Formats: sequence, C-alpha cells, structure tokens
Amino acid sequence: MERKTPDWESELWSYLSTGDGINCPAYKSCKLKGTDAGCYDKSERFLQRMTGFFNWDKLENKYPPSFKSRASICPINSRIFRLIFRLAARLHEQAGIKQTPVPNDLIKATDGGVPIEVRRLPLKAYHGAVWRLSDRWVVHLNSNDSTARQRFTLYHEIFHILAQSKAIPVFKKAGRHPEGTFNEMLADHFSGACLMPAKMVRKTWPRAKTLKEMARIFDVPEPVVWLELCHLGLLDAPPNDFPRS
Repeated sequence: MERKTPDWESELWSYLSTGDGINCPAYKSCKLKGTDAGCYDKSERFLQRMTGFFNWDKLENKYPPSFKSRASICPINSRIFRLIFRLAARLHEQAGIKQTPVPNDLIKATDGGVPIEVRRLPLKAYHGAVWRLSDRWVVHLNSNDSTARQRFTLYHEIFHILAQSKAIPVFKKAGRHPEGTFNEMLADHFSGACLMPAKMVRKTWPRAKTLKEMARIFDVPEPVVWLELCHLGLLDAPPNDFPRS
C-alpha cells in the first residue's frame, strides 16, 4: 500500500516541480543574486567546484568558510536543503539504521511499491544512470568506480527516482551544465545525507579525526566526508589530512 506523503515532503516536491532544474526555484525572485551572502545554493556550488566532482587535484590548497557562518538568508533556498536532510533522516528511522556503514538497500522500492533494481556495468562516460521500465526502476552503476563511489552514485540516482515519482510536473533533470544543476546538487546532497546520518557523524568524528578514517567507517569517498562535515558545521579549519597542493 502506498504511504501517505507527509506535508513537509509534499512541500519539498512542490519546490522541485516549480523550478527549471538548473537554478534554485527562488532564483527569479531572489534578492541575493550577484552577492555572496546567505545563499546555500551558491555555497553548495562552490563546494562542488572545489572538489571537482571528487577530483582532489582541483582543490589548489583552498578551503571554504565553515557552514556555521553561512546560514542561508533565503527562506526557500535554505528550506529545501533542510527538507532533504529530513527526508534522509526519515529513511534512516524507517529502516532502523543504528550502525555504519548504511546498507546499499536502504531503499528497495518506491512508496508505491515499484522495485528498484541495481545493475553494474563498465560505463565509459557516466558514474550512473536511471531508467524506468514497465514494472521497475533500473539503476546503472559504473563497475569501474570504487565501491564507495558506486554507493554514492546509487543514492544520487535514488533521489532522482523519488523525485520522478513525486514531483508534478515530472521532475526536471537537466543535461550537462558547466557548474552543475540545482537538481543534480540536491541529488548529491541527499546521497551524502543518506550515507552519513547526521547523529552518527557527530558521534564518530571526534574519535575518527581524519577524512580517511571517516571514509572507511561510512564507506564513502573522502570528498563526501568533507562535504558532510561542512554541512553539519563540524569543520572550522581543514582537517589534518586535508589534501595539500
């Protein structure tokens, strides 16, 4: 039986339905355009460029300010990201996740009972892709990637599945864009939040102390650890093992 969608989740999908897939839904009316103040979207895009989509060579010894000092002023923009965290937290609660790493089958089917099948193939141009068949969703993962990277890609694609199932009109997944797109950024944000539950991250970071150890514990790529620590305000300075050029 399909689960009734709570109001806060319906709110999330409504925001995505009204956007163009490339920009934040609040972009046209945004009073912060052209500034660096208070935009979570702008902060996320900066972080994604810095990691070069998991290419440490592009960091060039730079480091963004802590998320503690960059709470978003834009109510819609910040609300969307908070709802993504809430969506991941609800999935953890439903699955009874109490230890790391989070399993690959946290989500086996959509709320409507449509199963999700995962296939690993040696893809040449992408980390992953998602398809809807008549009776199931199919996620393709690049078998050439590390298992940690495949896990991140899996939950990225699952976000697109959830959005396609809930957003009206159909969730817009735009093509390639030089700085990424808002929808792709949300999928990354969701994936990181799913694989690194906030409560577990806060509990584990003080004893793990390094990106490498956190990556091992949660079975995710090191840049994902870095991003989640930034999101949760746990980094005021680069960690000891932050890459140096």
